[in-house]
Amino acid sequence: MTARLTAAAVACLTVLAWTAVPEGQTTGAAALVASHDEATRWAEATLKGLTLERKVGQMLVEQMRGEYVAEGSPQLERWLRLAREHGIGGFVVYGGAPHDTARLLNRLQREAELPLLIAGDFEGGPGQQIAGASEFPPNMALSAVGSEELAYAVGRVGAVEGRAMGIHLTYSPVVDVQTRPDNPVLGGRSFGADVEQLGRLAGAYIRGYQDHGMLATAKHYPGRGDVELVAGTEFTINRKPADQVEREDLRAFRHAIDAGVAFVMSEHIAVPSIANGSDLPASVEPVLARDWLRGRLGFKHVLTSDDLWYQKVTDRFGAERAGVLAVRAGHDALLKPADVVKTLEAVVAAVRGGEIPERQIDDSVRRLLYWKARLNLHRRRLVDEAGVARVVGVPAHVALVREVAERSLTLLVNDGVFPRQAGDAGALLHIVLQKQDHDPAAAEVAARIRAALPVGRTFVIGPTTDRAVHDEARRAAAEAPTIVVSIFNQRTVYRDNGPLRDADLALVREVAGLRPARAIVMAYGNPYVAGSAAGAAAVLVGYGEGGFYGNQLAYADAFIRLMRGEIGTGGRLPVRVSERFPIGSGLVVPPRAAGGGGR
Repeated sequence: MTARLTAAAVACLTVLAWTAVPEGQTTGAAALVASHDEATRWAEATLKGLTLERKVGQMLVEQMRGEYVAEGSPQLERWLRLAREHGIGGFVVYGGAPHDTARLLNRLQREAELPLLIAGDFEGGPGQQIAGASEFPPNMALSAVGSEELAYAVGRVGAVEGRAMGIHLTYSPVVDVQTRPDNPVLGGRSFGADVEQLGRLAGAYIRGYQDHGMLATAKHYPGRGDVELVAGTEFTINRKPADQVEREDLRAFRHAIDAGVAFVMSEHIAVPSIANGSDLPASVEPVLARDWLRGRLGFKHVLTSDDLWYQKVTDRFGAERAGVLAVRAGHDALLKPADVVKTLEAVVAAVRGGEIPERQIDDSVRRLLYWKARLNLHRRRLVDEAGVARVVGVPAHVALVREVAERSLTLLVNDGVFPRQAGDAGALLHIVLQKQDHDPAAAEVAARIRAALPVGRTFVIGPTTDRAVHDEARRAAAEAPTIVVSIFNQRTVYRDNGPLRDADLALVREVAGLRPARAIVMAYGNPYVAGSAAGAAAVLVGYGEGGFYGNQLAYADAFIRLMRGEIGTGGRLPVRVSERFPIGSGLVVPPRAAGGGGR
């Protein structure tokens, strides 16, 4: 057992229940309060009482929704059957509101013979999934700040909010190294290109979660940052030579392992250079899943697959066969098979047919039961539904979200625009460029800016916007005292870095030329579009991509405060955008001096 993971938590947290705290403060959490010895004893004793079917059931994780669901509904009845009759090990929750999610998870826990391990994909914090919980900017924002203390705090808040709702495991952090400006597969989800900084910050994030009672997952093993699509398929491949894979991708996972991470998630990625030329993905390749991860990197805890329902997986390997192959390769947990019951039956049949040794199943289940006990679920699996509002989304946590956004805001060009002065309060022209015609986050950003700053006109331009709107925006720009261009143009996964459409690129450059000293460009979630803003007086980057991948509204609020002179900038690029903007680019400006006016 990794002492580094648990010493502080176990030494100082001896209560077995949540402690009520004043609003705005966090509690010590339902922490890792069971000792290693107690967890080991319980896991061993529990394992001995399980049939083969129940053992395999513990290895399966099904997806579920966290919203309100009525008693007797077919959806709830199915989840209850999986917990009660098939003994599956856990669920991963998507969506919901804090009280509804807590109530539903308590309902499932009461039905299960053994405690369920409940997971959530909290890359952007609990609010990425649960409305009303704290939603943070993504990993790249933490790298733009570079503070281990801040990364730890983000993990701490995620853990205490997650545990308050009955969630025990986050499928984060992403520890994929991202070095290719032309194809940034992970975008803001990655900590960036610097493996050592990634290791420091991911380690702090992991400890923040696990010191406060929630397990973390390093993903996507063996590294998804610098991959490309295999021609004619949806599978990906890392074509780097072996020494580079070890130096970059695998080193990132070694950092997470050294930090004591409890779970590693594999991905459907082939790495021929370290797998004897095999084109099989890590989800089914024993050389990657067992020989490298456990043998060479020394990982001793739980290896989970990524989603097994993907059509590319079921088409290539078979829906149930994919689960069997994943277990054969060395996985302890199977995430979201196409049919969880049929997959359970297929793995049981593979054991009885001699294809998988039962002792391997025992080892996997022992690991899973051990962590359930370390989280004290063998003693207390239910949460206090009345206490949720004292923990989830409280003002202190909202303030931390704001701090991450403000400290990570990165200023790449500043031709005398910032800090804003008292006389800079003239009317603004706001041009919104968005990749999709309908982008709710972009609309909300525009509304917030319009409410907070002296905006005269706003133009929203998407892929099907009439060319006449471009022309009208150009005419308005020629007369506007200050122009703000907000860009919502995300990467296309595996294909490009989100270049602007030709018409939008031409508009940005023409507008900047019309008002060269007064054009401000703000990129939301995609630093790679900064190179498109040639000629602008100021160019800024925020790291929230929206959707699952980072809070864009927090950056709108940060931008507003910067425009008012209330904050300065200090973020640094964690990736290379271009020759002009290498890693580490970023200008430091102070807030406006006290006493300045302006709206």
